[in-house]
Amino acid sequence: MSGGCDVADVVNLAAGLAWDPQIRGILAVVVGFVVLAGSVYLLLTTNLGGRLGLLLALAGLFGWLVILTFYWWVNPPGIGPAGDPPSWEVKEIHVTGGDEPPVQREAQLLPEPGSRLTPEQVADQVPAVAAEVTAETTLSDIAGIDPDAITRDELGGWRVLSPGDAGEAQAAADVALVEEGVFDSAAAYEHTNTFQIGGKTPRDEACNPDEAWIPNQLCRAWFRVTEPFKTHPENWAVVEVQSVIPQETQPGQAPPTPIIDETQPAIWVIMERQLATTRVLPFTYFVVSVAGFIIFTVMLHYRDKTLKRNLEQPVPTAAA
Repeated sequence: MSGGCDVADVVNLAAGLAWDPQIRGILAVVVGFVVLAGSVYLLLTTNLGGRLGLLLALAGLFGWLVILTFYWWVNPPGIGPAGDPPSWEVKEIHVTGGDEPPVQREAQLLPEPGSRLTPEQVADQVPAVAAEVTAETTLSDIAGIDPDAITRDELGGWRVLSPGDAGEAQAAADVALVEEGVFDSAAAYEHTNTFQIGGKTPRDEACNPDEAWIPNQLCRAWFRVTEPFKTHPENWAVVEVQSVIPQETQPGQAPPTPIIDETQPAIWVIMERQLATTRVLPFTYFVVSVAGFIIFTVMLHYRDKTLKRNLEQPVPTAAA
């Protein structure tokens, strides 16, 4: 072929194309349903008749679905019908150091940098963490060393999350900061502190571990029984970040350690915890399965009553 691609190029291009609209998956499901459910229906039909066999097959199918969907409801499957997991929803991005307080009422209780406890002051109050405190240490770092070193009263009711407990909130904050255009990328800032307020009371706070063994175990058992029936109070988190000084990465060397730009204000990403809907979809399937099972069993019940009533009728005798 002149002035274009030759036949070999066209053949190679056609050979590289793939068309697979999941026909094999559809056929596997259809064949599996026909073989399993269809074989049961065929067996019932040959012994009981088409209508009664269909009612029994459907009642058995929905009865099995009741058991399966109940298990899904109690223990949502990792792969299967499950709703959304719990997540952090960003409500506000607040720049500290200005005259305007945060819009969210809960965040107004949290002292801004410069008017709250510093890591050095914590080290003076708690000598056990003094050896771990350096110039780069944050309140979250101290919480990772000693969770009881910083009390809620010192932060307006908020508690400091350790870096290990703040991973999910920090990830949600990173997405919001880049999407909203506050920073070009996550490399332009550094996480400093993460705070949390609200939510359910943890078991360690509800039951004092310093109590005697028997009262503590009774408290833990009662907490385990009553916890699923408690309401979910509002749960808020604040991820605090601060700009870093731009540094050039030298060829062949590791990226330099980020240095926080102290001349820039800290930025708060204020988020509210959204409850999970993990069990909503399995519960919906469970309700539908229970409804189907009840419908077909009731139909079988009334069929039996009709059959019994008909059998009790006197048999007409032939005229002499």
